[in-house]
Amino acid sequence: MEKYVRIVFFFILLNSFNSFSQTLSELQIEKLAKEINNKLKGKNIGDGVRGKGCFSVGRTLIFQYSVPNNWISDNESKNLLISNLKKTGAGKQYFINNINVDFYYFKNNSIYKKISIKSHELSTYNFKLGDYISTKNHPKAKGVNLKIRQPIDWEIKEGNGPNIVKKFVFENITFSILVKDFITFSSRNQSKDLLKDEEFLNDLAKDASSFLNKPKVLSKKVITVGSYPTFEMEFKGEMERLGLNIPSTFKIWYIFYEDKIIVLNAGGIDNAEFKIFERLFFLIVNSVSFPERFE
Repeated sequence: MEKYVRIVFFFILLNSFNSFSQTLSELQIEKLAKEINNKLKGKNIGDGVRGKGCFSVGRTLIFQYSVPNNWISDNESKNLLISNLKKTGAGKQYFINNINVDFYYFKNNSIYKKISIKSHELSTYNFKLGDYISTKNHPKAKGVNLKIRQPIDWEIKEGNGPNIVKKFVFENITFSILVKDFITFSSRNQSKDLLKDEEFLNDLAKDASSFLNKPKVLSKKVITVGSYPTFEMEFKGEMERLGLNIPSTFKIWYIFYEDKIIVLNAGGIDNAEFKIFERLFFLIVNSVSFPERFE
């Protein structure tokens, strides 16, 4: 049965995506559809299946195929298409760019079968958290006992810098846990007052993004993490690596914890994929706790 429903022309889509780095607009999706149409139209896919073309409506790509009279489709056809899209990597690109996909199959110029797949059905990401890890007795934690839940399917690594305690790594995205000494002991009320100083926040934001070329602060606000005052900010810019300027984006949380500052730092390439992970970053940060408060 599988041979009657497989679509083996996904490489067209994958090659076409290489020319785009940001989330595709509807105009870009229309351009993508035209590129695919030029390559798909009249293409012999195999088993008597031939490409009729491709076009877009809003954020939906519509693939059209002519199929022979003995071509079969059943209730498992959609699941098989989803599985194949994920395996080839095309599904990830659809999901990241919020593109829905429709497949139209024609027999004798009449629509025989339509299969619609929403972008969220193609997600290959896991947004669940696993067990807690602790910084207790870690040599770089400077005495801070912090518990935080690790994201499932992410690799846990030791930090490679003097203040980096742990890192969670997934593909091009890293979530780091750092502990730095603060200039003085600061109670929670004192820290709250300090974070009301706009000049202090601006200096902190400027210092945090100073390692980037063309830095731009996107947002900043004061919140509470694990019952401690926290400065949250997001910024982007270009990171130079081996002569290449890589568009990068970061979300950082500065937790003011007594005489220490705990820095949670999520960073990656500035693209649609990073925006998708913001939901997971929120869950990780929201899991932070300090066991000594209850001892």
